[in-house]
This record gives sequence, C-alpha cells and structure tokens, in this order.
Amino acid sequence: MAVTATATTGSVLINQGLAIAHKTLDGKGQEIINKIESNPVLGHLIQLADKLVDIGKTVPFIAPAFVILKFIIDVETKARDADNKCSDLLERINFMVSNITVLEKVKAIDPLVAVIEGMNETLKQAASLIQAYRKQGAIARRLNMSNSQNFTSMAARITACSHDLMLSLQIQQTGDISILTRAVPTDPQDEEAKRFVQEHGGQKIINSRPDLVEEFAKKMHLTMSEQVMDQMQSSMEDLLEENQSKIEALLKENSSNTIAETIKAMAEEAREREAEQKLTCLQCSLSYRASANGPEACNFHKAMELNGGFSCCGNRAPCTYSSHRSSHHCDYPYTTFYEYAFGIINYTDTIKEWASVNDTDLLTNTIQKASVGKLLRWRSSHEQVSKPLMVIHVGRITFETPYFFHVFDAEALKTANETVRRTGKTTIFRTRDGDDEYAMAEWTLDGAGVINGVKVSAKAATSDVVTTTLAPLNIDSVSLNGEATPLSKGSFQVYKPAEAYRFPETRRVGHVLRETPLRATREFKARTNLPVVVMPQGKMVANTNGQFMRFNADKFQGTLRIFNKASPASQTYVTLGAATAEYRFVGEEEYKEVESLTLGDVKFPVSIGPTESLDVPFEAIVRRSEEQAALMQNCWGWAMRALHRPVRIRLTFKDIEDEECVLVQEYIHQPSPRMAKREVDDLCFLFLDDSLDGTRSTVRVKKSNDAECVIILNSNRLTVEDLNKIVFKAEKSGESEVKLGYGHDAGTYKWDVWALIDKACRRVYGFKVLMTEGSTRTKNTSAALGYAACPIYGEQDTMEERPIQYADEKIGFPELTPEDPIVVVEDDQVDDVKPPTTPIPDAQVAAAVVAEPVVAIAATVSSSVSAAIAEVSKATSSLDAAVFTGSMASLERRLESLDVNVARMATALEKLVDILSH
Repeated sequence: MAVTATATTGSVLINQGLAIAHKTLDGKGQEIINKIESNPVLGHLIQLADKLVDIGKTVPFIAPAFVILKFIIDVETKARDADNKCSDLLERINFMVSNITVLEKVKAIDPLVAVIEGMNETLKQAASLIQAYRKQGAIARRLNMSNSQNFTSMAARITACSHDLMLSLQIQQTGDISILTRAVPTDPQDEEAKRFVQEHGGQKIINSRPDLVEEFAKKMHLTMSEQVMDQMQSSMEDLLEENQSKIEALLKENSSNTIAETIKAMAEEAREREAEQKLTCLQCSLSYRASANGPEACNFHKAMELNGGFSCCGNRAPCTYSSHRSSHHCDYPYTTFYEYAFGIINYTDTIKEWASVNDTDLLTNTIQKASVGKLLRWRSSHEQVSKPLMVIHVGRITFETPYFFHVFDAEALKTANETVRRTGKTTIFRTRDGDDEYAMAEWTLDGAGVINGVKVSAKAATSDVVTTTLAPLNIDSVSLNGEATPLSKGSFQVYKPAEAYRFPETRRVGHVLRETPLRATREFKARTNLPVVVMPQGKMVANTNGQFMRFNADKFQGTLRIFNKASPASQTYVTLGAATAEYRFVGEEEYKEVESLTLGDVKFPVSIGPTESLDVPFEAIVRRSEEQAALMQNCWGWAMRALHRPVRIRLTFKDIEDEECVLVQEYIHQPSPRMAKREVDDLCFLFLDDSLDGTRSTVRVKKSNDAECVIILNSNRLTVEDLNKIVFKAEKSGESEVKLGYGHDAGTYKWDVWALIDKACRRVYGFKVLMTEGSTRTKNTSAALGYAACPIYGEQDTMEERPIQYADEKIGFPELTPEDPIVVVEDDQVDDVKPPTTPIPDAQVAAAVVAEPVVAIAATVSSSVSAAIAEVSKATSSLDAAVFTGSMASLERRLESLDVNVARMATALEKLVDILSH
C-alpha cells in the first residue's frame, strides 16, 4: 500500500510539473533539450534525463533518478575543462540508467522498486563524488591519491547495479558491455603525481608540506593558488557526506514546481548554447563552443601516431591538455598538425618555392633550413587554391624541435605589417637565440616602413658564415616582386691544389683466375672392333641438365650417337649389353671410376640394326674434393672440379660378346664472359680471385657523372657535403688518413677504404682501398692495395690556390701467408692412339739371310707368324661367312657352323702363340 500511495503521489506531482513546464516553454521543452550537444557523453545524459520524464508519467518512483541526473548535468555543465575520469563515470552512468527505459513496457512494477531504489542510491553516491572531485583544483586532483580509488570503487558499484538491473528487468544484453569491464582511465599526469607522492613520503606528508605541493605545481607547469592547501587538507569523506546531504535535501523538494523549474533551466541553457556558434577543434577534432572552452578542455598528443603508439609519451591516452583551437598554429606541437603540414611540404606540386636556404652541421648532420614560397594547393593532386597564398617554413617539424609553418593571405600580411609598424619587430621566427646555429625568417621593410620582402637565413655550428637569401614581396598581391637574391653563402672553405697529386702503383698478391680457356677442347675417336661409328653430339658440358645441382659433386653431361655402319645386306646387328664411365685429370696416368653413370632412357641390352643409330645421353658424376665440397656451392653451367685442370671421361660400351667400344670426352673450364674486369671509367679496380671456388671479388672506384655526386666507392655515392664532413672531422681529430665506414666483410673477403686529406687545401685528394681475406678464412694468403684520385670539386673559378700537402699514411700492405702454386697440366698423351708398325716384306727378309744368321732366324719366324695370321684370318672369314650369310638358314645350323669355326680359329691362335714364344 505504501508503494502504491507513493507512486500515486509522485505521478500527480510529475504531471503537474510537466504541465507547468510545457506552459512556460510553449511546448518546446522536449525539442530544446534534445539540442544540447556541448559534450557527446553529457548530451546523451541530458537526453536520458528527458526520457525519464516521459517514463515518470507511468513509473513515478524514478523521479529521484531524474533529479540526480539533473544535479550531475549541472555540475558537469559548469566545469570548463575536460576530465577523463568524469567522462568515464558519465559513460558508466549512461549505461546503467539506460536500462530502466524498458519500464515503459513492464507491467509488474512493484517487485522492481527495491532495485530502482538501489540504483538511485548509487546515483547519489556518483553525483556526490563528481561534485567533490570538481571542487578540487588541478593540483589537488593530481596529488590526492584517494581520487583514483574513489572512481575505481564507484565504477565497481555501477557495474554491480547494472547487472542487478539487467537481471531484474530480464534484459538480454547483446551490445558492448566493455564500458563496465574496462579500467578507470589514467593519464601521464596521474602517474607522475603518484610517483611524486611515493618519492616524498606519502599522502600525509604531501598534505602538510606546501613547499612540496608548490614543487609539483612547477614541475607540471600549474599555477599554485591559496586554495590548493585547503583542498589538499580537506577530507574527501566529509565532502562526500556533505554532498549526499545536499542531494537528499534536493530530493525532498521534489515537487511539481521543482520539476518544472528543472526543465525550464535546462531549456534556457539549451537556448543559450544553441544561439552560440559551434566550432571544430583542429587539435582533437571535436566540436566545441567558446563558452565551454577552457585551459584543459582539449586533450591530445604532441607526436605523430606510429604503429598505434605515440613517441611523445608511449601511451594511447592523450598526454597534453590545452584549450580548443579552431585553426592550425605553431604555438605548440599536436598530432593533427603533422598531417596538415606534411601534406603540403612533402610534395612538389603544392608549393612553388621562391627562396630556400639550408646548412648542415658537418659533425651532427643537423640541418638548419628556412624557405618561403607560393602555396599552389592544400593537398597533392588537388585543385589549385583560388586566392594568392604564401607559405613560410622555418626549422624541422617535430615535437622535439622548434619550428614555424604558416600560410599567409593578403589580410594576414596586412595584419603583420601593422604589427611591425606598431612594435618595430621584423623577426617572424627564429629557432634559436644564439648565433652558433639557427634558422630564421624575417620581414624586410622599404623606406616607408612597409613590408617589401622576406629574408630567410640558416647557419650550422660548423659554418663560419650564415647563408641568407632575400625574396622581394608585394604584400597586396601576395606575390614575388622580382627575383630572389642570395646575400651570403656559408659553406666549408676549400682550396684549389697547385699541382696534380701522385699515387703509388697498385699492388696485388694472390692467384689469378684465367679469363680465357686453357686451350681448345680435344676430340678423340672411338676405339673398337665393332662395326660402329660413335659421334658425340656437341661438346661435353657440366651441371646444366637435371632438376637439381649437387653441392659436393659435378655432373658431366653429353649425348653420343652410335651408328651401325654395316651394310643392310649383311644383317649385322650390334647388341650393347653394358656401359661404364671413368675419369681422370690431364696429367694423371690412371682412370678412376665415377660416382655414378646414367644413360637417360636407354635400357640394356639394346640392338642397333645395320645403318641405324642410337642416341645415348649420359651423365657421369664426379665427386669434388673435401675443400670444395665444404663450400656447398652450386655451379650452374661449369664444373668446379675442372677449374684448373681438364677432365676426361672415358666411356666404355660392351656388346653381348664383350667386344668393347671406348670413347674419351674432354671438359675444359670455360671462364664466364661476365667475370668482372677493369672498365674504362674505373679510377681504381681491385680484385681477389678464389682459386678454390673460381669466384672473383671486386671493388671499384668511379667518378660520378651526376652533378650532385663527386665519386662512387663501390656503389656508395659521396657528395661535396660528404667530403667536407670527412675533412672537417679530420681537422678535429688531427688525422690525415681517415678510415671511412663504407667497407664490408663478406666472409670470403673484406675491403676497407681510407680518405686521404690534404690539410693545406682542406680537401679529400684521394682514396686508399685495401682488399684482404674475409673473416671466414683461416689464412690471409692474398691481398690488393690500390689508390684512386678524387676528382677536383668545388667552384674552381673563384677558388684560392694553395700548395699541396700529402697525407701521413699509416696503413700499408699486410703480411701474407705464402700460398701453394696451382699446378696446371695443359695436355698429355695417355689417350693418344699409337700408330701401327709397318711389316717387313718377305723379299727383304730373304735377301738378308746370307748376310746375317740372326736375320735369317727372324725371317723364318716372320714367315711362320704370317702363315699363322693368315690361318686366323681365314678362320675369321669363315666365321663371318658362316654366321652372317643365308638369312633363311635355321638357327641350329648357324650355331653349329659357329662352333666349328670358333674351334678352327682357336687352333690357329694356338699355333701363333707357340711360334711367338719360340
């Protein structure tokens, strides 16, 4: 009954309040409330409060929630600065209270009263916390460590209450609940304050030490006021209780007039804000109104975003606070400025340069630069601007260095002119106050004191004179009024040598690879008794065919065509049953077996008919030496094994009767036509040859044909500025032979280069290059040392001439370990066919019998041998006739004839052997 009575009374009060409010606002209260947009989170909270008014018509006991939301809105509306903790708490409140909007559709209201009252109690505590926190100044907020604890505790209460509401109202949450689960935000200032309190003894000591509070204020660039210590020493618990009492009193005054006045006040604020122009902040990209702007209303980062982070602080949360700004400026760095500025200066079609100066520090490489030009377009490839605009750029745009980047139109130039007239100050911007190094832009004035030009200057610490250029200007048309004039040029002073420099000859020790073949490849004829001719199909090659190469062996490949030269009528077939391969190096006596031999698709036994041929592709694999195999090197198209000595492969084919056909093929290394050689424009060419793997490593020094580059050290390009840096550093160190950082250790070889400095002429006059074995080699057996003259650089027509002074050279030719010479054998006669001996005629033997008994005996033996050989020949002829004549004879008859003739041939051979043995 109590609940029903309260609901009835509340309903009457709300209806009365609504009637008065709508009468006062002419029925436009709802529309005005919806237009409050000063803050996205606060705007949503106001809309939610307005929604509760409608729900309160049917559910009166939510009226306290409306009053408390109005209290929170009042507190946040009066706050002139943004705060992450308050914004986070408002989002949580929005989430919690938005759940009760479903009460419009709920019929059983009574069971929900306790849950709604719990929500109202949580709202009271949240409102009390926000008001107590907002009463503190910036210093007290940071140093009061209980603030973070209170906000964390309040976030937990709201989370618990939200879960109770969703459970009681049977809400199935399908949206994002990360608002409840996320951590309460902190910023770098909070972390800094926490460290400060911990380092100085804790909260109690900080609260009682004004000097420490003032020290923190200076550290954070905050202003110390008289109220800070009172705020520090005030009890947060007492403030919270006091605020809750005020809220309780406010709830007790929840009458119809209160509701009406509340709505009326909100509408009046909406009217005021709606009448005020809404601006967009270019620092944080949010909308704002001038009345809501304040010294900490905007938050942002100072550096560019890179891979999701910011180098200015390393955090995602903004680290810098300031007021909102509606136009780009250079007062301090902020993230969005980089995109704006770089979108203009990083392209060639956005600015037409009128004058530009830059000077580089020869020690630190720091560049001082300034420029002025005409703005063509705001973005590359966009349309050109319609009105004349001028850009002045001074310094390097980073959050760590001072810079100036501003676009002027005619109105801005007139304003600048009035400022110069009034103040007499012509400096537009200067990066540093001292004269050691700086970049600067300044106005120049005519006799009447009117701006008539822009002078840009730059000076590096290593330059004696500032570089300055004047761009004459017409401020009415914002255009260049004539040509830009260089006023001074600060550069490193270089002198012209009085005579040409002379250099030692190149010195080199080590094996040198042949650049041409050792000799032409020899061709050998097949040795055989078979009626075949073997014809190689081209020269034998190495490591060309196949799907993969071997790191530890070489593949010798070729194709042989075996032709059966017997006449078709003879029906003489040659049947091959096996093949073997052996290899040897020229200069060796014996052949060795290859690791393996493959013959393509040829399968033994295979027969070749008369006047027919068979193509036999072969691949013989020869293992490399242990040293070569350890290199694990692919050799496409050449054989490492034959690098210094020709290799011969002996192929032996046998028929089914063990008759052999032997052919020798030779491989001679063919040096690559791409092997590096000295070129016409080389000032210096050094090389080291590796006799083990056949590679050549080189270093070249060339004169550059590019106007901006003087010389090229093995692809490293050196400009006049680079050379001046080398000389400047040499003058500081006192050295005249300076090792440069362009060398490289490739493992098998390494190279270093030194610049030779003429201190009298202040120039690099030459380069010394040294090549040696690399870090992977255990012995230093080869080296090369050479010199390259540096081309004369600088403005020679106006350059003062001085006598030359050679560098004090300390680097000499290294000590080397003697290397065994490479033994090269060009050819031998192992595979040569010896000519047959000519037989002595019988008539000559008979004439010599009377002269010498020994000759008579020899003649007798010769006659017997001739008879025996004739017998063998006769048997062989009979064998040929018996085996190969009569294509229609049966196989048995041919085999019987074969047996008879073989027996006759054996008898004849026995006679021959007996005669020869005696």
